[in-house]
Amino acid sequence: MAILYGVVARGTTVLAEFSAVTGNTGAVVRRILEKLSETESAESRLCFSQDRYIFHILRSDGLIFLCMANDTFGRRIPFYLEDIQMRFMKNYGRVAPYAPAYANE
Repeated sequence: MAILYGVVARGTTVLAEFSAVTGNTGAVVRRILEKLSETESAESRLCFSQDRYIFHILRSDGLIFLCMANDTFGRRIPFYLEDIQMRFMKNYGRVAPYAPAYANE
């Protein structure tokens, strides 16, 4: 059981992406990003399940940090997202508001 997919996005613009799975995960995540972009962009944490996967979302600093894991992975993911947020902002925080898609891979 591991994190199978991760993305950092600004609205619907994907800045960095990781995938350990094949299939339509990227398309599903892009639909999630579209839905999130339609709602207020306040800082928040969300979690929802689809099939046997759980999507964890952290919205902060105008960015979306999202990962997908098996539903058996447990409660460690929110800490993982906070770690990713901290590392991403340390390395790319200044350019994140202006970076083009996939610029921070």
